[in-house]
Amino acid sequence: MFSDNVDADIRRMLADPSFKHREAAQHALAFRQTGDVAELVALPDDPHPCVIVDLLFAAAGSKRAWLNWVPMPSEAISSVGNEIGGRRAKGEDLTISDLGLSAGEPPSALAAFWKVAGPVKVGIGAFPPPDIRAQLRPGTYAVWRWDGEVPVPVVPTPSDEAVRVLHEVGGEAWPSLLSGYLQAAPLGERPLADLLGLLGHVTDPPATTRWEHLAGSTPTYWHRLAQAWVCLGLLHHAPEEPWATSTRRQVLVDLAFGVEDWVADAALFALVTTAFREPGVRVEVHDLVRARLEAAVAAADGRVVTILESLAELMLITPGCDNDDRALATACLAEREATEKPRKRRWWRRR
Repeated sequence: MFSDNVDADIRRMLADPSFKHREAAQHALAFRQTGDVAELVALPDDPHPCVIVDLLFAAAGSKRAWLNWVPMPSEAISSVGNEIGGRRAKGEDLTISDLGLSAGEPPSALAAFWKVAGPVKVGIGAFPPPDIRAQLRPGTYAVWRWDGEVPVPVVPTPSDEAVRVLHEVGGEAWPSLLSGYLQAAPLGERPLADLLGLLGHVTDPPATTRWEHLAGSTPTYWHRLAQAWVCLGLLHHAPEEPWATSTRRQVLVDLAFGVEDWVADAALFALVTTAFREPGVRVEVHDLVRARLEAAVAAADGRVVTILESLAELMLITPGCDNDDRALATACLAEREATEKPRKRRWWRRR
């Protein structure tokens, strides 16, 4: 139904007097033109939901971070891991004995690096305030603790069956977060310990052509994508529990405000997905995303916050995002180009 020129496709639908979903198409095109999330929210709120409206929702968000794809890792340690993995994939016998970072980076990024590079000793020069190792809020559920300079998962290793389901469900990106929610349902049938284990322990990627190709360019991306899929799966955990007092809500909120990590924005992403599906949770989810973004902005005043841009992208697609939210998120994204170059210089290595 849609080609590479999505805007032209939607305009063609609008020009067709026999097309029965012209209002939904107008909302889809308006979101693509203005970025006003209210236009996007109007699609799942359509009084006559159907497959065509779902397709228009996916088209509206195509090529948008989180709506259609998970942001790529941006950490220095991830760049090194991708370089090592890529060069080894080309047949180079590359050995790294130790490596240094000028400042702490997210535990998941380090774990993905070690999965690719092997047991490399990583020294961290400093943990500038606010300490990346500190939880933003106390909570019941966590994935990581720091043992000095080393992040350690506090969750059990996932079962082989959990890994199999993750590969089956999450081998590709989603057409939209709404279709991703539905696709992730089998993950929700796994025990909570399995789901938390998938967040903290890096598994092998699926044995597909796509991931064989990515092994030569961005091998650390698998864990980043997998965590988002797992958090979508958490939305299906114990579905009989009322949302406000549910385990799934508590887990996602705790992880969103735990230590600074990929798990945090993946958990927020799942909460944003719920907000699109359930109007009654939109105010709470909006406030959670705004609070987490504000905390990242405050931290970035003194050090690099590698998930800042992805949090800003989430703010822009959160139902209820207003002009003030948009201004804050846009300002964060405007800093991206200025911060990426210094970030690439934050590591060194010895062979």
